[in-house]
Amino acid sequence: MLLIYLPKTSSRIEYVFEFLFRHEWEIDYIFTSDKATFDNYQQEKFNYSSSRFGDEFFIKASPLLYENFITKREIIIHDKYDTKVLFANDESCDLGFDIFSAIFYMVSRYEEYLPFTPDKYGRYKASDSLAFQNNFLQIPVVNIWIILFKNILLKKFPDLIIKPSAFKAIVTYDIDVAYQFKGRSFVRNLGSTINDLVKLKFKNIFSRAKTFLKLQKDPWDVYEYLSETIIQNNLQSIFFFLLADKSTNDRNLNYKHPLMKKLINRIKTFSEIGIHPSFTTSSFPEKIIIEKDRLEKISNIEITKSRQHFLKFNLPQTYNFLLAAGIAEDYSMAFPDKEGFRAGTCKPFYFYDLKNEKPTNLKIFPVTMMEGSFIKPDYDLAQSLQQIFKLINEVRKAEGTFISIWHNHTVSQTSEYLAWKNIHDKMIQYLF
Repeated sequence: MLLIYLPKTSSRIEYVFEFLFRHEWEIDYIFTSDKATFDNYQQEKFNYSSSRFGDEFFIKASPLLYENFITKREIIIHDKYDTKVLFANDESCDLGFDIFSAIFYMVSRYEEYLPFTPDKYGRYKASDSLAFQNNFLQIPVVNIWIILFKNILLKKFPDLIIKPSAFKAIVTYDIDVAYQFKGRSFVRNLGSTINDLVKLKFKNIFSRAKTFLKLQKDPWDVYEYLSETIIQNNLQSIFFFLLADKSTNDRNLNYKHPLMKKLINRIKTFSEIGIHPSFTTSSFPEKIIIEKDRLEKISNIEITKSRQHFLKFNLPQTYNFLLAAGIAEDYSMAFPDKEGFRAGTCKPFYFYDLKNEKPTNLKIFPVTMMEGSFIKPDYDLAQSLQQIFKLINEVRKAEGTFISIWHNHTVSQTSEYLAWKNIHDKMIQYLF
């Protein structure tokens, strides 16, 4: 049993110690604020306070975890152990920085509770993040800090038993628009054809005609290919379905359409499924329950997994809405415009509601990359693939979980996305 000296505890301290010792390492521990008890304890122990007692293992505490308010603060980044660290302190600290405050600042997304200028969709921008501005967005710093701490702690306490971890991968797919042509009304298809004529998109016109004449599969009907890929490679996968009422940013097939119902029940035979709450759920949270209920009725499965459409969420409101809707796992923690580690970690963690200062039971699965962050005019395909490989290597070294987001249309055989289907396939090969 590990004994930890604290002058006092707090909700933040209890959360971050639970995060590391219970969830990450599966170590039993207890707190004490009594110096005599600490001094007399004969097993593994360390002091987390503002000052050292003697020659004990000591981590100097910053004020952050003892606070119960949110305030803008200057976070200075230091280079230590060949990585970036937050909350560095003097040489009296055996680790050289306050790892607990650093972890909490990153995984709580503290900076996203501060005033910021949102993008056009109301989202927090990658460019505003501490990680992006200090060039460590593509590094899972939280996991690196934990490995460093583990190695130093084991030198001090070689008999300490820490649960080993292993690299994992989850491939996920957002079904924003299930088919390019199928499942739409005659009027909608006629309007799309006229629009393609105006824009001289003759390939779309011919492809639509061939699809309806059954001379080809719908170009975005990639589900047989994905089924084979997932089963043959024994992949853990999740498909997130958008079942919203139609709006400007929610344009999937109607959830009542037989094609959608058939597709959902086909996918559930070889993959996990989850709800893709619509763009409008940020403003109308009651829709999360409505859309989740639609998926449960179609699939006859209890839905506990979720990812926000457009990766649009606000802290802590959206996560609390998901909890109220019965969601247990969320897969939205990624920047839509930049790959990397938004929360500094590549392992699941529980959401801490910083505004209300309380831990929750919503498990956050941080996403490493979305293909959409690469599909830009200035991105080179070869460089994009190498960056994906680099991210996989970072997660592998951190013994974490690599989670990717793809869309059915980006892994299709259409000429526009064929190169990205090839990148998807190479990513799968590289994972194993």
